[in-house]
Amino acid sequence: MMKTMLNLRLLWFVLFLLGGLKSSWAGVEKLNPEKPSLLPLPQEVEWAGKAIELSNVNLVLPNLENARMDQVGIEIEALLAAHAVRVESEAELKLVLRLGRVAVPQQWEGQEKEAYSIVVEKRGVVITANAVEGLNYGLQTLRQLMVRKEGKTTVAVCEIRDYPAFRIRGFMQDVGRNFQTIEQLKMQIDLAARYKLNTFHFHVTEYHGWRLESKVFPELQRIDTFTRKPGKYYTQEEFVDLVDYCWARGMTVIPEFNSPGHSDAFRKALGIPTMKDPRAKEAMVKLFDELCSLVPKEKMPYIHVGTDEASRPAERVGADYLPALHAVIQKNGRDVVGWVHGMHIKGDTKQIQQTWASSKPLPELRHIDSRANYLNYLQALNFATRLHFQQPCRVPHGDETNLGGILCYWPDTKVDDEKQALLNAPVLSAIVAYSEAVWKGVEKDQPEYWCKLPARGTEAFASYVNFEERLLEQRDRFMSGLPFLALRTHEVEWQLLGPVADGEVEDLEKGKVGESYGAYTWGDTKNGAVIHLRHFFKFPSHLKEFPKGKDIVWALSYIYSPKDQVVDAWIDFNTIAASGYKRGERIPQAGDWDGNPACNLWINGERVAPPEWKSKKVGMEYALTNEIYSAREPSKIQLKEGWNEVLVKAGRAYKWCFAFYPISVGENGDIREVEGLKFSTVPK
Repeated sequence: MMKTMLNLRLLWFVLFLLGGLKSSWAGVEKLNPEKPSLLPLPQEVEWAGKAIELSNVNLVLPNLENARMDQVGIEIEALLAAHAVRVESEAELKLVLRLGRVAVPQQWEGQEKEAYSIVVEKRGVVITANAVEGLNYGLQTLRQLMVRKEGKTTVAVCEIRDYPAFRIRGFMQDVGRNFQTIEQLKMQIDLAARYKLNTFHFHVTEYHGWRLESKVFPELQRIDTFTRKPGKYYTQEEFVDLVDYCWARGMTVIPEFNSPGHSDAFRKALGIPTMKDPRAKEAMVKLFDELCSLVPKEKMPYIHVGTDEASRPAERVGADYLPALHAVIQKNGRDVVGWVHGMHIKGDTKQIQQTWASSKPLPELRHIDSRANYLNYLQALNFATRLHFQQPCRVPHGDETNLGGILCYWPDTKVDDEKQALLNAPVLSAIVAYSEAVWKGVEKDQPEYWCKLPARGTEAFASYVNFEERLLEQRDRFMSGLPFLALRTHEVEWQLLGPVADGEVEDLEKGKVGESYGAYTWGDTKNGAVIHLRHFFKFPSHLKEFPKGKDIVWALSYIYSPKDQVVDAWIDFNTIAASGYKRGERIPQAGDWDGNPACNLWINGERVAPPEWKSKKVGMEYALTNEIYSAREPSKIQLKEGWNEVLVKAGRAYKWCFAFYPISVGENGDIREVEGLKFSTVPK
């Protein structure tokens, strides 16, 4: 498996360098060409229940000369070529991209620029937009409407009117802590752009290094100032190229120099003992001025000043520090973005706040929402619930105050291989899933389902099933060869018993499953491949009370297998996050599943062997190895023909949860469901 994973990393890297997502799918016969799944869902769509065949088209594009229109032209020609559709001026069917009037609700200024409409009928396809940005988004929807099946290409007949709910729809990568190459960043940007995200938040400075070249202060690139990946930084030329690359694809870069906190590398490079030193303010002003000089304000209208977690004595500043940073950024015609919680100039109404953790937005400031959607705390088997049921800015759509949301990835703990950063957390799959919340909007915020699935038979459960199935269709159609970590989790069912004391239920300790055990009985059915017994951020989870000394919960499920077989499985307890601290009590000992040795799992009464743990040392500066299940070789489980009993013993920890799902690993590393398996709490 690990050899397969290495080959996978090389494969998906090459795929994007060659200019596109691979769109082959062995199960394409299951796809309905008359109504393929769309993600994000358009605001309005009407299906006609049929499709037109395309073999050749007369392609008509507007006569516009700019980088964004050039990119649209390149992508549409590549899309047609990939579907074996010839471009011929005499073709009967037309594919027309044109500028025209598309009405929008005008919920915020500029919303009309990204709106588009699509009409697919027997004469061909017409995409209309108010601006080239809308043409680009229409093209991305057309990509999903086109189906190559049984040697022919079709487009579903439909009418779509679409526009974004929010102005800012983004994702963030922290490359200060763990450096990523430009190639890997561009791959993620390509994916985000194809799902209508329009912002890349580029967090380039950290404790561990100042990752953007400065010609004013070249000391920032000295090898000895880095504590991770020494000397790995982006040249100014690379930075400008990345901004242009994003811009051509409809994405705006928000660079962040985090200050005065997280400033160790900065202070070491310039020999400044504390951020109260006047030289710190003077240097930061020059650095922000230099940053603004690299890219015109039209392409880089926002600059992020950080200001969070400035709690250590060396990071405290005087009252004149933040106003000086705001002044130089505003002098360059840019909007200032800063974290809340973070520093704020009393009475200022110009800064854009970006909320994190559980912070509430300040009422007088514009707002970008990054609360509770940190990728480093989400798992491959449970991220979609959070992103489906969480409402950006806690409003159905944006306005002049609620600008949108940014999905953040903070891989705090060291990672030696940059590719592993995309396996430790569901980065690519979460980018795609998050696109619907910020493009379509979420009608109602439902925190009760942020970390657990709704009950079967409810409207909320049906909504999630629809969302997950559409996400998986995107996976199967477009993500082959990529580390796209998403599976059909809504089918899994569990019954829970407890909490109880360790050893209290003797029959279960012996593997004897019954209906009741004295005062304890199995509870109602719970759904999902990850069961949070107590969520560490105090989101509603499956347990409501935590009696002292009752530190065990038992879980029971059954899997139907059509034959005797050994399959791979993702299994985990109290999983460490990509920003986990690797505390001593969290490192499992040899032969244990978890730092809490009570954790265990049996299939048909046979214990499943835990991994051979590679990490033996604690601390965030010891690189993650095989701690996270999506980045390690899967476990092997033996299934017999018929129903198989799965018994889990989940021991209490800071992150009290467990994860279980059988998987199939393809030749190119694709993670998929095992064919023919069924899940139930009752063997039928």
